[in-house]
Amino acid sequence: MDVEAGVVSKAGEIFPGLYVAGMSVCSVYNLPRMGPIFGGMLKSGQKAAQLITKKLKSSKS
Repeated sequence: MDVEAGVVSKAGEIFPGLYVAGMSVCSVYNLPRMGPIFGGMLKSGQKAAQLITKKLKSSKS
């Protein structure tokens, strides 16, 4: 798996209420830290933010 794509695809909730994005994804999933660049970091953060927003909206209903 391309490290850049891995950082984006694995961004998300790892424990109830605990989300990882960017370099923390590399740490949690033991991915190389010397592969992802800024685009992957931004997309990873965006994905995590969308997942958090979706969860918050669903908890209000």
